[in-house]
Amino acid sequence: MKLFVSVRAPNPRRVQLFLAAKQLDLAAIGLQVIQVDLSTQQNRQDDYLQLNPLGQIPALQLDDGSVIADSMAICRYFELTYPAQPLFGESAFDQAKIDQLSRQAELEVLYPMMHAFQHGHPFWAGKVEQLPEFAPLARRRALARFGYFEQILASQDYLYAGQLSVADLTLYAALDFGRLAGLKVDEQHPHLLAYYQRLHAQFGAI
Repeated sequence: MKLFVSVRAPNPRRVQLFLAAKQLDLAAIGLQVIQVDLSTQQNRQDDYLQLNPLGQIPALQLDDGSVIADSMAICRYFELTYPAQPLFGESAFDQAKIDQLSRQAELEVLYPMMHAFQHGHPFWAGKVEQLPEFAPLARRRALARFGYFEQILASQDYLYAGQLSVADLTLYAALDFGRLAGLKVDEQHPHLLAYYQRLHAQFGAI
């Protein structure tokens, strides 16, 4: 298998965080991680577009040539293939709640962070159409949602049922990407900050 990722990009990082949290030995499961250089638009070259015509990262190519081209779909594939240490939950209700929280972290924090970076960072200049005035709006949108997660984390260490789940990995990836997007969690949200620091100590090297 081949997993195509890109340095610092949050969606492929979600998959890498997931593999680490599952404690999977990449060599043992036959997984090769391949870096795709976004700065040179390697993801827009013909060889990569044959894998994923949308040019998006990540993509997982299975041994038979089949391709899965979505971060959460890839995570679900690994969850079902290697069910030990489940991160999507076990009961129907647990899975639904974890999906809810992961989707909220994605839509309300991660996507605004990504928009802020795309429209406000010089990395994307000349690569995409930028609207610089949109970047601060996106940061404010993400910041406005910090309070929701702050409230949840005021009484527990993780987003659901007191244990690490894929929802936590999504939120951590979003908060950590905020360093590039121009929005860092700070003492205004002490529980969220402590949560970020705790996960960063565990996953920051990934």
